[in-house]
Amino acid sequence: LVPWCDRVLLHRPGVGQALQNLGGMGNVTWLPPDGDPAGILGFDTGPGVALLDAAAQLAARGRDRFDREGARAARGKVDPALLATLLDDPFFREAPPRSTGRERFGDARLGDILRGWGRSMQSPGDWDDLLATLAELTARSVAAAYRDFLPGPALDRVVLAGGGARNPHLVERIRVALAETGVSAPVETGPEALGIDPAAREAAAFALLPWAPLHGGP
Repeated sequence: LVPWCDRVLLHRPGVGQALQNLGGMGNVTWLPPDGDPAGILGFDTGPGVALLDAAAQLAARGRDRFDREGARAARGKVDPALLATLLDDPFFREAPPRSTGRERFGDARLGDILRGWGRSMQSPGDWDDLLATLAELTARSVAAAYRDFLPGPALDRVVLAGGGARNPHLVERIRVALAETGVSAPVETGPEALGIDPAAREAAAFALLPWAPLHGGP
């Protein structure tokens, strides 16, 4: 629903943009530099912060709703075996158009992870390592989606929005993961990057959708 609106509101002539939302799920709009509507792509990249937030709430025993500033994930160490298992999810091999949600990357999935990981989860370090691994899952899945499905040479900028864009650790891991897959475009966040308050992006889109047909648009 949002990619057409992104094209109307946020296209910049001559600039290839990946607009990456990091809500509960991650999703991207690709806006080609020539603005051709036929070239627009929109699809889910995988989990955004749903797993991270659920794990952070458990780690804090409900005192926090999320990992503030990504501090706990930044302290933790990625578990390579767990990360490899999570990245082996068949969803990541599906070609766009594709969509996912909390039914796949939500509380039930976190429960499966905790039961199968083999950690006691009795120490803060266990939770920090889990959060580090889940942040890496989001970052690697975003980077893999760009590598596999976006036209890398035409990509001039990546703009992050959504709650995850306010997590400095996650933003940095996405930067690193994209660079490792050959994406050299700068990663930007904030209102100045979009030209609109990122928190208002979807609201603006849903205002535009009924406006358009009233004025002869699609």
